[in-house]
Amino acid sequence: MNEPLHPIQIEGFRGMTPAQKLQMVADLYEAGIQLRVAGLRMTHPDWPEQRLDFEARRSLLYAGT
Repeated sequence: MNEPLHPIQIEGFRGMTPAQKLQMVADLYEAGIQLRVAGLRMTHPDWPEQRLDFEARRSLLYAGT
């Protein structure tokens, strides 16, 4: 999953402001949360939305460690 970036991607990232880069990271994180919620919903259809969101965020909090 460590594919090298294409030169066009690098050029695009260099043209972004720090705020745009931060927004992109935040958007990707939120997309990850929503994917995790969807997975949890399939295994726990009885959980309320608030618990699904909490558990998704909790599980991703320590995902990299």
